[in-house]
Amino acid sequence: MRLALLIFALIASPALARDLPPEQPTYEKPTFERPTTPERPPTTTHNDTDEPREPRKVTVSPKPAPVSCPKVKCITDDNGHRRAMFTADVQPDMYYLGRNFCATAPKDVEVTACCLAKPDHTYQILYNVEVSKKAHKKAKSFCTCVLGLD
Repeated sequence: MRLALLIFALIASPALARDLPPEQPTYEKPTFERPTTPERPPTTTHNDTDEPREPRKVTVSPKPAPVSCPKVKCITDDNGHRRAMFTADVQPDMYYLGRNFCATAPKDVEVTACCLAKPDHTYQILYNVEVSKKAHKKAKSFCTCVLGLD
């Protein structure tokens, strides 16, 4: 008997449940006023009868050179040997790192790597030509040691 009542309740429950749909919401459509456009001032044209304008003087200041930039320059001598040349601010015990960079740098052109120190204790490497990832890795080790950031 209980089972029959339970089955009847399950079957009849959707039919007995009456949900009325909610009323449609009411709203007012907003109205907007068109903004006023400001009046343009009259444009003046330059006539030949007016006084000629003086040309503006444009000054171009050259980009300042880096203050301290330890460099290694890789050149190929007449015999075909690759040489590394350093600026005076590179310590002699760092020469081997510069030579390692030159060994991986492109052989057919003169390559220069400049280690530019930044104020936030980082550095930037400036090249005169594009180098490979391996050569960049060697230049990174050269710059960290030369600038004392290791």
